[in-house]
Amino acid sequence: MSDEEFLAFLKEQGLLGEEKNQKSQCIFCSIVFGDIPSTKIGENKKAIAILEVKPVSLGHSLILPKEHITSKEKLPEEVGKLALEIEQNLKATFNPKRIERVSSNIMGHEILNLLPIYDNETIDSKRKILSVEDLQKIKEKIEKKEIEEELLEEAPKESIEKEINEKNTWLPKRLP
Repeated sequence: MSDEEFLAFLKEQGLLGEEKNQKSQCIFCSIVFGDIPSTKIGENKKAIAILEVKPVSLGHSLILPKEHITSKEKLPEEVGKLALEIEQNLKATFNPKRIERVSSNIMGHEILNLLPIYDNETIDSKRKILSVEDLQKIKEKIEKKEIEEELLEEAPKESIEKEINEKNTWLPKRLP
């Protein structure tokens, strides 16, 4: 999505006024500060992960640095760590062929798109508009999968095999 398309979408949704002050008008800074609602699926000290409101594919997510960073060279290491964590969650939940990381700089704010590829999607593919309810359902699926994996990791590793001895095993006598 180009900057112009993005700005038009924001104005259409009533999320952007007519002021031109970049810091006060950066949509991503507003999302990070909680001024604009989003569907958050992950967070660490330096970044948050949200679901894209106009996704290309199921699970399309954005990793937003908490600071207004203008180039990908300046992105903190924690942004990449959060991206890796979210990629793993998306793979486990939705089983895409792969997940592409696409850097974007929109309104002077560097972001990472995590784009699950199921067929032949690209960042320029047609986008869908999801409702808040749809985004919440996707978030719940991701969280449910995370909880299931945590429970599996925490479950005691009991041996299914029993000790084999003469008392609990019957074998027929061998005939020569």
